[in-house]
Amino acid sequence: MMIEIDGWKVGIKFSASHFIPGHKKCSRIHGHDYGIRVRVFGEIENGMLYDFVALKKKLRAMAEEIDHHLILPKNGNFINYTISKNNVEVDFHDKHYSFPREDVVFLEVALATAEELSRYFGEYVVKNVSLPSNIKGMEVCVDEGPGQGACHYIEVSD
Repeated sequence: MMIEIDGWKVGIKFSASHFIPGHKKCSRIHGHDYGIRVRVFGEIENGMLYDFVALKKKLRAMAEEIDHHLILPKNGNFINYTISKNNVEVDFHDKHYSFPREDVVFLEVALATAEELSRYFGEYVVKNVSLPSNIKGMEVCVDEGPGQGACHYIEVSD
């Protein structure tokens, strides 16, 4: 059995900017309106698969933390950072940027791509949401606008 949460329809979305070093077009700073979609897989218990109120609340909170920020990878090997109290200095290839610290969010990703964001959200949810034992897996998708995105499947262990 599967249930689905469509962030585009239930307000689990955010706007953010990013760049992808080494990509011809996407190495320039740009932004997206992102939507988060989730599918939860498992076995029905007591007539339901899962009451997803807690999951929706956690996903909304995550989206709000990122909303209207520049996403930078905490684990990025392609980008050099200098972080001070008020600024984040960013160097990669022949580019140099300076951003107000409050405008930047660092995430545990290698690059700020839809693929990495879907993995990040999936792992975060599994670690931080109490899922019942009948839930066996979850697919978390991050769309860079309706109709285009990446999905990450994660097995949920008992």
